[in-house]
Amino acid sequence: MTIMKNIFKISFALAAVLGLASCDMNKRPYSVIDPENALESPADAAKLSNGLHTQVRSLAVGSVNYYPEIQADIFHATTNYGNRGGQIYRWAFDATDSDFSSIWLSCYSSIANANYFLEKAASVQERVSTDADFAANWADKDLSLLKGQISEAYFVRAYAYSILLDRFCPAYTEENENKEDLGLAIVTKYEPTSDKGKYQGRSTLKASYEFILEDLEAAEENIELAHASAAGSKYITLDAVRALRARVALLCQDYAQAIQDATGIINSGIYALTGTAEGLSALWVNDNTLSECIMQSSVALTTEVPGTNNYGYIGFNYAKNIYNPDFIPEQWLVDLYSDDDLRKAVYFKKTELTQSAGVTEPLYIFNKFCGNPAMQTAPSDVNYQNAPKPFRLAELYLIAAEAYLKSGLSTGVSEGSKLLNELKSKRITGWEEKLYSQAELQTELKNERVRELVGEGFRLSDLKRYGNGFSRSASQDKTAISLPGQSSTENLSKSADDYRFVWPIPVAETDANPNIKQNTGYTN
Repeated sequence: MTIMKNIFKISFALAAVLGLASCDMNKRPYSVIDPENALESPADAAKLSNGLHTQVRSLAVGSVNYYPEIQADIFHATTNYGNRGGQIYRWAFDATDSDFSSIWLSCYSSIANANYFLEKAASVQERVSTDADFAANWADKDLSLLKGQISEAYFVRAYAYSILLDRFCPAYTEENENKEDLGLAIVTKYEPTSDKGKYQGRSTLKASYEFILEDLEAAEENIELAHASAAGSKYITLDAVRALRARVALLCQDYAQAIQDATGIINSGIYALTGTAEGLSALWVNDNTLSECIMQSSVALTTEVPGTNNYGYIGFNYAKNIYNPDFIPEQWLVDLYSDDDLRKAVYFKKTELTQSAGVTEPLYIFNKFCGNPAMQTAPSDVNYQNAPKPFRLAELYLIAAEAYLKSGLSTGVSEGSKLLNELKSKRITGWEEKLYSQAELQTELKNERVRELVGEGFRLSDLKRYGNGFSRSASQDKTAISLPGQSSTENLSKSADDYRFVWPIPVAETDANPNIKQNTGYTN
């Protein structure tokens, strides 16, 4: 891939693995490693393993999550937003948009780092068997751990490819699974090159999904040699592998696999949904309700803050004690939560907005990513930082319920209803169990995914998977939003076949790589 080549022309990729990521996921390397001997010892392997975990942390938050949300039907831009994210919000973007190229670049950078580790780890294993002096540096426990770290690399590669596949490729269907050039350019070797003859073209959707699932199978094999599954683990674990596979399986309509992986984690006894307002607040404010998280990335508090999923949703001015966000929830989103829903008080805050035209009546702002105070150097350091949560138990309840619904099993609706009721009973005070019809369950699962996962980057993907278009709807207050009543803003409506549901391949890639085909509808 030419974008990958350019990464390494600037600095060797493994410098980026050891650096931190900004909110738009651009890597900021602070050291450079010789690629020829970066993996010579167990200590080297540990450093590179830490780097692989940094890749997961950086890919789990930021623009990869908030751009799909503002593109969809759950937020309105305010009079304050200053066109930040405007091309995406108005569906006016094209292949030259740098916002998408940064995500593409970050994913393929992670893939390159994983490929490098896999190749160098294989070289270590070979040298240990042939070079006694080299083998003396590697005890049996080190070689065992290396196998686990190899599994981590397979996971990281699968994770990055799953993001690319979801954002830059159309939804999987039986009709399009084998059509040419709809999938990803699959790169399996660390081979920076300017030889265009070696650049990869796009595969089919089926081949792309199969590759990811094969990587996850390889990750599953030895991952427990590195770390055991645990609630709130900061490491890649077996349950993280299976959580990703459940997510991917739902996308490619492998409902049996999605059910197996999601329910296996749900029933493991390791994790538990909180059923209190205090527990839910601690999850999103203080990063403390670890029982809900299959994985929560490590953060060294104020010295190593990650990116954020907040995209001007709050706009708090500490000095003036006022709020002036860039985006506020649409009225239908607020109305989706009953007053008995614990999430309403945690995900939203009702407050006046101070805008250039004056102060509004109290409106709901999106407060889910308000930031962990422990990650602030002072109360005035309002940075909206939280520990990234790549995989949560609640998502697995929703995956399993939807997979049961669509499985064709005679018990599918009842099992899906049971799982949905279990989730709701932990989110809504006084919830009374319901047995849904097939149609009711389908509708309610769509609504519940919004209620639970709002802001985490799933909405555009969900609409694409459902085959649904959307229409934005009434604002909370027309005086608070940008260009009210217009078809490109408040009243924007898109059919399910609109080509911009699929993001464009960055123009820098298509210009330099003659083998990669642009997505339908875009021109370079």
